[in-house]
Amino acid sequence: MIVEPEPCQDSPAQADRGDEKAELRERFKGIRASIPADMAEAAALAIAETAPPFLVALAEKAGVAPFETPVALYRALPGELDCSDLLALLAALGFPTLLPCAAAKATPLTFRLWRPGDALVGGRFGLSEPAPEAAQMTPKILLAPLLAFDDHGGRLGFGGGYYDATLAHLRAEKTFVVAGGLAFSRQHAEKLPMEKHDAPLDFVVTEKNILDFMGDRCGFSSSAT
Repeated sequence: MIVEPEPCQDSPAQADRGDEKAELRERFKGIRASIPADMAEAAALAIAETAPPFLVALAEKAGVAPFETPVALYRALPGELDCSDLLALLAALGFPTLLPCAAAKATPLTFRLWRPGDALVGGRFGLSEPAPEAAQMTPKILLAPLLAFDDHGGRLGFGGGYYDATLAHLRAEKTFVVAGGLAFSRQHAEKLPMEKHDAPLDFVVTEKNILDFMGDRCGFSSSAT
């Protein structure tokens, strides 16, 4: 069963939030684009060092080994935080590393196993994704790109609805999930507008720190609220 976010009602308040999100997207696109290439590379390397111990600890907290903990990452688009070094380190630690495959807009992503050196093929919107013969797997940890994040797990995405639909589906199936964002610290916002269909994050990793919103809860065996 595929569970998609409920469509928003066209109320004045929701229209205002939509306008606010559009303004924030433009603002944070500019902020992200202003990050020099050397700083972006240094941030990616810092995250590749700090994220793996945190993810290993999440697996241990859930009582599973890394090889039992598929981690979904992504192929960075221009401006997004590059997680290729992080993916390589996680694969070396034994985590099954997955990349997304996109279908229609605002529908759940699927994920296929991919390790450095494996083949990539052209996917929807010109994105690279694992070859069709690669094993399809369900992630236990999902790491998503974003435009902005706040101190409450709020995530501002790109407006396509893929990650919201994916998290809604996986959490409804109760097979998953810990969902994290990878971001530059400059992408921090004090408070983001959130709507009913917006899926919150459990943690965010930046080059400066890790924001953990889970407390004592481990999301592998229960849906997030």
